[in-house]
Amino acid sequence: MWQAQWQQLPAFLTHIELPNWPSWLGIVGASSAVSSIVVLLMQGLRNRIVLRRERRDVALEVAISLEGYARECRSMMHRADWAREEVARSGNRDAAKSAMLPRFSFPERIQWIRLSHRVVSELRDFPAHVHAGRSDLDTFAEFGDPSAYCEEVSFESAKAARDALVLARETRKKHGCVPWRPGAKDADLTRELMTFISTANEKRRAHQDPLGQHWAAPRSSHAASAAGEPAIAPQ
Repeated sequence: MWQAQWQQLPAFLTHIELPNWPSWLGIVGASSAVSSIVVLLMQGLRNRIVLRRERRDVALEVAISLEGYARECRSMMHRADWAREEVARSGNRDAAKSAMLPRFSFPERIQWIRLSHRVVSELRDFPAHVHAGRSDLDTFAEFGDPSAYCEEVSFESAKAARDALVLARETRKKHGCVPWRPGAKDADLTRELMTFISTANEKRRAHQDPLGQHWAAPRSSHAASAAGEPAIAPQ
């Protein structure tokens, strides 16, 4: 029986319309290519999302370390004020030795490879500036007045804290991190630093102006004598 059915199979196949094999293979190939492209696009999109998240995490770690350094500098400003008052009260020059611009270095766990070269260059310049400021203060401490040294430590600490906050804010904004939300203790930190720096600069200009006026009068008298005009004595 099965032999009879097997003999009838060729006649049965002749009644079936076989597909156009080249067209069918073309459709399958095109579908496979589209599927591969979609898979590659999805994988690339996923990699971009992961890379962006990793970059944002690294930027957040950098910003947090800078903001912590700003708070440390603010504490050093208070310590320098205390040391200056202690030197004035007791004449103990050793009190000024406790004041110094804090050290700064980024955490070793930061994966710098996740950030662009320009961003890394800007960030890594900051520890170098802090180190240069500490070196200048070391020279000042060796040859300068202790009270003036304490004032200089407060001033340099305020500037370093201000720069750290600016750099942290730019880093957060550039990489899509959430803005810094300081607590009640640090809510006015930026304004406090700017006020202190502005006041210190005004004091510096006030100290420099009398010195400039003191040397300006002799120079004016000398210039008038050289021109053959009578020198005007200062009132």
